[in-house]
Amino acid sequence: MSLATFDEDAARRWRHGLRNELNVITMATSTAIALIDHGASLERVREHLARAEAACRRCRDLVTEQDAPSAE
Repeated sequence: MSLATFDEDAARRWRHGLRNELNVITMATSTAIALIDHGASLERVREHLARAEAACRRCRDLVTEQDAPSAE
């Protein structure tokens, strides 16, 4: 495997990981909103918001990690 192929694969995996975390954020916040709209307990809403918060931290880690793909 050439270095270029490795870099492309690493960048693809990085983007996939970022997309996964963004999906978690979207789903968790959407669910929290729906739960609020339907009068669910605050505990259930907070569980989903905590899930979104954790995914935001993982996104931060992905974009600040040393091996993140550059914008070049």
